[in-house]
Amino acid sequence: MPLKQNKEVEVLLLVSLGNVCYGIISAVGEKSFKSESFIETHLKNTSIHGAHEVTSGGYISGEVKVALTLRILAGGSYLDIALIFRCGSSYVTPIFHDVLRNWICNDRVIKIPNEEYFRDIEAMKQTANKFSNGRSRGIINGVIGSIDGWLVKIKKPSKTDVENSNDAAGYFSRKGFYAINCQVIVDRDKRVLWRSIKARGGEHDSTAFKSTTLYEQLLEDRNILLENLLYIIGDSAYALCSFLIKPFDNVRPYSDLDSFNYYLSSSRIYVECCFGEVSSRWGIFWKPLAYSLADNVTVIDSALRLHNFVVDWRVTQEEPAEIYHAERSIFDEETLAFMRGQTSRNLDLSVGVHANDDDAPPQTRRGRPSALDTELRNNGLAIRHNICQRLSQEQMKRPDRLGTAAQYRTDRFGRITLVDE
Repeated sequence: MPLKQNKEVEVLLLVSLGNVCYGIISAVGEKSFKSESFIETHLKNTSIHGAHEVTSGGYISGEVKVALTLRILAGGSYLDIALIFRCGSSYVTPIFHDVLRNWICNDRVIKIPNEEYFRDIEAMKQTANKFSNGRSRGIINGVIGSIDGWLVKIKKPSKTDVENSNDAAGYFSRKGFYAINCQVIVDRDKRVLWRSIKARGGEHDSTAFKSTTLYEQLLEDRNILLENLLYIIGDSAYALCSFLIKPFDNVRPYSDLDSFNYYLSSSRIYVECCFGEVSSRWGIFWKPLAYSLADNVTVIDSALRLHNFVVDWRVTQEEPAEIYHAERSIFDEETLAFMRGQTSRNLDLSVGVHANDDDAPPQTRRGRPSALDTELRNNGLAIRHNICQRLSQEQMKRPDRLGTAAQYRTDRFGRITLVDE
């Protein structure tokens, strides 16, 4: 990166850090935050610069605590951070958890809308308008959010976190590691609108979503959403219903159904882009989280809240695209170097946040579907069919990047694959 651009990025980072600190001070007060200026003005008996030189007493300023916390989230070692910020190594981890729990996860500092957003029809319509400006050119015009599941790598839960060993086994995911299944919904700016960090890694996305309070709320409000043609979009892991539209399964390439899948995915991709930003920015996810389950949830929640802070700041800039690329340049090289190192050592320590892909086995149907299940599915089918018709009428197809010579075949499992001529 050129020196001038590097200095500009440093200035942007300092301004962002100052904004975070200002938000915390507004929420918890100067007396609790203890900024450097507050210490110098009101706590003159113990200088902040001498806090690390005394065996007891002294103060660590709020700015240092926030910077220390961000550095740990970025993947730093507590031993290195203790040297950088000149504080005792035994203080680093307690400060980290205290800042996350009481400051970053404070709704008065950074708030994720959660269920409140899905009660605000006007806010949902504004989000839908942004999504409709995508590749579908307004045909897919009722999207109020894109949902997907994260598998955040964790160490095997200890006996203090779970009641018995069978509970710990529930955190072992189909991808071969212990994880927390975090359900997330984002808007077109990749801002987190809702999250649930409660499901175990072994749970299916659809099961994890149906166990949330949001799902119950959407069930109650399904008629209002249907009247306004508002819905969430997800991948094939979720059950089709009137308020959650998913792609068609096993479609023929370049058919009308395949075109629908293409344009739906072009809107759904923002949630996976959100995952990529968080996992690249916060190096703490590059290896399994090793805290208690409660602290692991706090770390994940804090990363999502800080991601929203970055998104809110980015969209207010005059040149958001340039800001985005400048910001990415900070961690791109380190991320790639880390991943190359893990690959060369042949270790399963890749980035600790994984999207739950569509390769999950189909859910086993248990009993006859209820009248409500049938109603939800039929309404979802009708919405999906109408969108397909409109795409077909506008002759909007998936771009043919493979050329007209591309052929397809069906394997013995009924899956369609492309083959070369």
